Amino acid sequence: MTELAGRYADVDGTRIYYEAVGDSNDQSVVLVHTAGADGRQWRYVAPALADRGYHVVVPDLPGHGKSYPTEWEPHVRIGQHADAVWALGEHLNLDQPAIGGCSIGGDVTLDIAVNHATDLTAAVAMEGAGKTRGAQLGRLSHSHAIPGWQDVLDYSVIDSTGPDCPAEYRTELAWQHRSAQEVATNDLQAWADFDILEDLHRAECPVMLVRGDADYFIQDDVFAETVERLPDCEPIVLNGVGHYPMMERPDEVTELLDEFIERQ
Repeated sequence: MTELAGRYADVDGTRIYYEAVGDSNDQSVVLVHTAGADGRQWRYVAPALADRGYHVVVPDLPGHGKSYPTEWEPHVRIGQHADAVWALGEHLNLDQPAIGGCSIGGDVTLDIAVNHATDLTAAVAMEGAGKTRGAQLGRLSHSHAIPGWQDVLDYSVIDSTGPDCPAEYRTELAWQHRSAQEVATNDLQAWADFDILEDLHRAECPVMLVRGDADYFIQDDVFAETVERLPDCEPIVLNGVGHYPMMERPDEVTELLDEFIERQ
């Protein structure tokens, strides 16, 4: 399998880390990670897509992983993340890319689809929606607010994966989240505040909306409302999958992405 290679880019004054794999002349696909995590979540899917003939770019969002935060402050809105991802794509001269993401990355995907539909080949939003619900966690971004944050995230990851998720992948997911309290709480606040339902009609590119039926973060009504408002939407429900399809079922997600993008 082709290996990912890490690189840095200066995007609007912010040092952004991303990994890329595949021939840059092939169809580009940008993949966005979940709250408080980084691009490692796509390490199984990205090389597999490259082996199928795609050029795949996996950024660490500002303030996550190896990327510095924008002006040394965490993002507090999904739109800020979306703007950063799009700016990276422009910096890399990606032409008509496909965009995919999970959780806040799914919300980022929908935000980009709304604002850049004509410049996209397709969008695949997993475990995201036009309006997402969550607790008000922004006030907990300081380390003293939750001294046991690492344990909280461990429990959250374990509880929100599907029953068939391999144990070693669940352990890997928990580790990815352990040191990200400040960015994670602001990510989750941004998730709770996210609402672009009234703008979804502008997402005129083909959109696949993916949900695991074991994911309690995306409720049935939230999923249905998003499907109803997107003008060109293919809904997919994955049985026995939780909040992290690309880690729980990487082969299935690779197949979904490949098949959907190839049809466009």
